Amino acid sequence: DSSVHPKPAGAGAHLSAYDIFRDEGCLPPSSDCYMCLRKKDSQNKKGNCDRTCKPICGCFCENMCRTEVEERHVGRTVTVRPPPRAATRLIPRIVHQTWFEPVTKEKYPNQSRLVESWKQSGWDYRFYDDDASAAFLSEHFPPEVREAYDTLLPGAFKADLFRYCVLLVQGGVYADMDILLETNLDAMIDTDVGFMVPVDDPGYYLRQTPCLWNGLLAAAPGHPFLARAVEMVVNNVRNRVTTVDFDHLLCPNVNTALTHGYDMLHMAGPCILGAALNSVLGIHKQSGFVHGELDIWKKDRTSEENGGGVPSGVSADDPRRRIPGRSIVLQQNKEDMNAHRFTLYEKNLIVAATDLPHYDDRKVTKEEKEEHPHYTSTHLKKGIYGLTGVFADDVRADEEVRFVV
Repeated sequence: DSSVHPKPAGAGAHLSAYDIFRDEGCLPPSSDCYMCLRKKDSQNKKGNCDRTCKPICGCFCENMCRTEVEERHVGRTVTVRPPPRAATRLIPRIVHQTWFEPVTKEKYPNQSRLVESWKQSGWDYRFYDDDASAAFLSEHFPPEVREAYDTLLPGAFKADLFRYCVLLVQGGVYADMDILLETNLDAMIDTDVGFMVPVDDPGYYLRQTPCLWNGLLAAAPGHPFLARAVEMVVNNVRNRVTTVDFDHLLCPNVNTALTHGYDMLHMAGPCILGAALNSVLGIHKQSGFVHGELDIWKKDRTSEENGGGVPSGVSADDPRRRIPGRSIVLQQNKEDMNAHRFTLYEKNLIVAATDLPHYDDRKVTKEEKEEHPHYTSTHLKKGIYGLTGVFADDVRADEEVRFVV
């Protein structure tokens, strides 16, 4: 269900953080500034602009979290109504995968065997090529979501948005095509688990990892985490956000080594997924995750309330009340027995592996590389991310969509 809210007559164009900094001459002024913003400093937990970069970056750092940006008009509210829960489990026994074309053993002799591990899991298997993914979004979501999907240039970013959407509607497990399933899915995902995702690497040097590895996701349908992720990605894309806007979004104490060093992970990928979870939890959007069960009530729990339900004082409309079941963060290790593996720590169970040697065995032509560029090619060591190579055009919506569960 959705309702449209027309923009008031005479409303002017919205000024983003990027617009304001550009107009005031406060964008990062030099290569040295960009290098400083990207620098990893294990002693600087409040972000590089808080200390080291102010003398180099000038008014960009001075004004980053002081500048006020008006909220955009909300043009549509989408109400997400989770389906009735099954009596047996929260996460349905469905596996979703997407790729721009079917993965056959003739063209992909190695990768097709990885895919087969999911097909033979005993769960319902569903594959979507680019056309099927786009059709799914058109069928199940308002036009703003399909618009955002079509606007994104890197195929990986399209797949990021699609996985959040398909799990929001149907629930189940999403797995990238280069992942080998190494366990039984029923053993991996207990019936009372409503969300599962591995922690990602960015921020590890600070012992603060705010990004979540979205190549392997499991969720109950209608999950608030996914509704917020879809909302944030769609609004970011439709309003053509830049690194400057990410910096402002994540204030105060934004870790610019993440927003500038991993700029390509904030548009639709692991770092925006982490920010979405933290947003629902009502804590700083760059708060770190650790493997294990997520304590969704931690910020409200007093010393006398050590578990056992919702803490006193939590409002009836708090979005955390709609989080189904337990939320689990998987451990990841990129050098686990010579592979990048994910472990369900509470069961000491290896669940999957990726980045296996020689998995990508297809013959990629120059034309295919140009048509389907790797998302890492959009990363900038100098300059403002989001101005080129990410969007099909620079036309902003000047409004937002809200998803309410």
